[in-house]
Amino acid sequence: MNLAQVLRTAPDAPSAFQSARQRSAELYADILAVAPGGDGRVDIEAVQSRPSILRRTAALLSEALPPGTDRLVCAAPDGIAVTTALALHTGLPFATVTGTGDDARLTGEAHAGEHAVVVVPLVGAAPGAPQDAARGPAQGAAPVVRAALDAGMRVSHVLSVLDSGSGSGDRSVADVLQERYEVRFHALFPALPALPTTDQKEVDPR
Repeated sequence: MNLAQVLRTAPDAPSAFQSARQRSAELYADILAVAPGGDGRVDIEAVQSRPSILRRTAALLSEALPPGTDRLVCAAPDGIAVTTALALHTGLPFATVTGTGDDARLTGEAHAGEHAVVVVPLVGAAPGAPQDAARGPAQGAAPVVRAALDAGMRVSHVLSVLDSGSGSGDRSVADVLQERYEVRFHALFPALPALPTTDQKEVDPR
């Protein structure tokens, strides 16, 4: 395949020249640049307002979709932008969940027995923020999972762009979702990068 053919078939020019690791590192740097978390919070709306970020995020999330996925499910309105981008990238339809907590309900087209994947842009509380026992580290994801399960769907995974923390003690988002719902959790990036220690050297992400 010549260069012209590669460029025509690649979803964007960087994918023709960069490795998956390079594209991932570049996307993460761009996310942190538009959504600084100096106060421990991430502006997920800023992340979802950038088409170039959404397009690349959808490409990475699509690689984590399990085979046989029938439908995406997200919370409205918070998860609509990134889920729409993923739906456009993959051709998968999606349904939305409205309401919060025990009042969360699935809306739109969805069918019992479908293999669903829940998409939540940001999971977990901000580092250092208090968490109440009812919500816990899986806040944001749990109501959507419950609503899909209540509608008779089979939920296997929760996909997230950013994971804001593992909650209290050793109970991570992945632990809670697996324990309560037998659902796997995958986030593309931590909400905030780990701070380097004094004896660590800076590593070029390329």
